[in-house]
Amino acid sequence: MEKGNWLQVALACLAAGTLARAEEQVVVLGSPQATNDPAVAEAVVAMSVSTNLVQEQAEAAEAQEVAEIVRKSEEKARKEAAPPPGDPWDAFAPPIDTEYDWLQLTSGEWLKGDFKVMYDYELEFDSDELDLQKFDFDDVRQLRTRAMKTVFAEGEGGRRDTYVLRGLLTIKDDQVLLTRSEHQVELPRSRVISIAGGRERERDYWSGMASIGINMRGGNTETLDTTVQGRLERRTARTRLYAGYLANYSASKEEETSNNHRVNSHLDRFLTSRFYAQIYAAEYYRDPFANIRNQYSAGTGCGYDFIHNVRTDWTVGTGIGYQMIEYDSVEAGRDNDNSSPFLAAGTRLDHEVNNGLDLLYEYSLRWLNRDNGLYTHHMIGTLSFDLLSDLDLDISLIWDRIEEPQPRSDGTVPKKDDYQLVFGLTYDF
Repeated sequence: MEKGNWLQVALACLAAGTLARAEEQVVVLGSPQATNDPAVAEAVVAMSVSTNLVQEQAEAAEAQEVAEIVRKSEEKARKEAAPPPGDPWDAFAPPIDTEYDWLQLTSGEWLKGDFKVMYDYELEFDSDELDLQKFDFDDVRQLRTRAMKTVFAEGEGGRRDTYVLRGLLTIKDDQVLLTRSEHQVELPRSRVISIAGGRERERDYWSGMASIGINMRGGNTETLDTTVQGRLERRTARTRLYAGYLANYSASKEEETSNNHRVNSHLDRFLTSRFYAQIYAAEYYRDPFANIRNQYSAGTGCGYDFIHNVRTDWTVGTGIGYQMIEYDSVEAGRDNDNSSPFLAAGTRLDHEVNNGLDLLYEYSLRWLNRDNGLYTHHMIGTLSFDLLSDLDLDISLIWDRIEEPQPRSDGTVPKKDDYQLVFGLTYDF
């Protein structure tokens, strides 16, 4: 890609990231409209905080408030000391504690230590003996904190309006309870987006991966095949920013046999808990062996998250856009570049099959005019096997198709389909 083109792509991604980040600086605080219960509305207003306010609160005043809550909790516990009927282990709970946080898993096991953060359905808990541990939020039955925590929650009825509450935190089964002075707010666990000790950390919004696959052969046939993939995603309650890169290079006896690059990015803005507007979608593609010197596209659309939970993410979207293409060579009398509006559709599935195996499937297609290929699609299916910590072994099948490729200047026509089977090492972060 020419330097100017790379600069345009970099500036576009930087601008999108800045837009998404700036948008998240506005926190919608709790209000009486967040619930129909006047008592809960009053508590929400009393416990609502801005990000800056959390940092400015006096530690001494907050500690005194926690001590008073603990005193009242101890009095209540003494009055309710009689165990309920049934298995006594089900009724067991550690005594009121001001030194440690306590966490119980769905297996019944208890851990004491320091609660760190919960984001994207993953909870971090630091134990003196076990060190930092990560648990699926669904695997946590109870959590009780010794200090006040900040809960980021979404509104009722699946709305994407959000508010921030701060209080002494107790989670039991599907209920989340926040206590502060004489106020209490109870939320269903399904409405909790994240939990932190202070403000939301920027790094908690980001995730990504980097992968490389290399195949070298010597002897009678000397070949080198290299595939590089990368993905970066910033996801919050309201927005989802995505940027991806895929490149393939192959050579046989110092002669190139493939050399293609694909850079794409999109920004989604959620209007409800599932439905989103795609603010923009942009892509750059280059493949001289398919007679494509440079291909640019931009569009917009909408989509719907059919599933979003601890194990599965599945979204489907559609949209419209415009594509410009420069061919490597064309037959005499034909233009060297062309453009076309297009209709697009696609889907993405990220599913955790079990603790050691993930399935990722992405598929996108476009309908264009005949000079731009009439119909194109791009597909990646990946099985990811856990190896060590954040290191995975990935097996990917990649399939690209152009229904009507543009003939080259010598009259030859590139093949419609390109397939790849890639084995690579991947680092997730």
